[in-house]
Order: sequence, then C-alpha cells, then structure tokens
Amino acid sequence: MILVTGFGPYKEDYNASGALVQSLADDLPDELVCLKQDLAFELIVCDDSCRETEHQTLERQLEQLLEHYRPRLCLFTGQAPSYNKVMIEKIATNCFMREVIDPERPAAYLSNLPGIEDLAAVLEAQAIPCGNSFYAGQHLCNHILFSSQYFAEYHNHRHQSGFIHIPVLPQQVITRYPDAPCLPLDMTRKALSLIISHVSGARQRSTPAQPVTGSGG
Repeated sequence: MILVTGFGPYKEDYNASGALVQSLADDLPDELVCLKQDLAFELIVCDDSCRETEHQTLERQLEQLLEHYRPRLCLFTGQAPSYNKVMIEKIATNCFMREVIDPERPAAYLSNLPGIEDLAAVLEAQAIPCGNSFYAGQHLCNHILFSSQYFAEYHNHRHQSGFIHIPVLPQQVITRYPDAPCLPLDMTRKALSLIISHVSGARQRSTPAQPVTGSGG
C-alpha cells in the first residue's frame, strides 16, 4: 500500500496539497490506474489552537493512518508559497515551531523514499520544474516526515517515507499570495503521478524476488 497525504485548510480556506491529493482521489490519472488497488489518499487536518494541539493531532492522525493501511510507502505533500517548483525534501529534523519535538528522539532523519535521487530528473524530463531541498521548515511539513520516520523505527511500522513541497495554485495567488509563484493543478497532478509511479517502481526493483516453492515432478 502507498499512502499519499495532503493537508487540509490551515489558517486559510484552501491548501494546494489538499486540493492536489483530493483531485487524485476523485479522478485518478491514467498512469496510476494500474496502482489503483494499492493507493490510499488522505487529508491531514490539525487542530491549530496551539502548538501542542497541532503536534498531538498530527501524530494521532498519522499513527491512525499507519495502523489502518500498514503502508510500505508514505508520500506526504504540503504547500510552500515561496517555491516556484516542486521540491523533494531530503531531511526532517526534530523541530516544530522552533522547539524540539521530543528530546528522546533522534536529531534528524534522512528521507528513505526509494528512487529519491532521480526524482528531480524524472520531473524535469517532463518539463516540470523540480529541485531538491535539505530543509523542510519547522512546521507541519517537516513534522509529519520526521514523525513518520520515527514511527517506522520505533513503533513497528515498516514503511519508507518522503515529503514533497508544491507551490500554491493560481487561485491562491489571486486570493491570498499576490506575489507568490504558482503551478497549475494539472501540472502538480502530473508531478505527483510521476513521483508515485517512480517510487513504486524503484521499490519493486529494490525488493528481492521471493523464491517460488512447490512440489517437484
């Protein structure tokens, strides 16, 4: 199972990552039809009353999704109004809103998404601007990747995780971010579809084939 998430509205009426993930759930692109039975699309909506409620609701939802789907791959998405391209996050740190998430946890994790080193080239080959990032910020985007890696290591979840930042959508430039770069939904749909296909294939190629057993004749 491949779990793909976006964030619901957060201190605004719209979130580009939530719109993207919901779009794929509602209308699966042709290139992902072969993976239909192996895909789960979900939105994360956190209680933003304070830092602690955000932290708690994020981790609670994430653990529930991991328990329910038992995915082998987790692909998280979030919006970044300052970015003019799709960004592949390489590192998640033990930091949330300028404070340590948990001093008992590791300082940071590297994303272990299969095929991550090739993703930027895969997207750019299809004329989609893409780059690599080594800083996912100090908010929910960084937090969900860090927590996913932590849960995989210490909570008996056996999955690999990655995070994708996408620019805001054109309508958000009109309504909220007048000076922000943007990408249209059809391009971010294509980008995420390519990413899903690539990491799924990379994982299959890296998984040793299981021996076939049976009675001899």
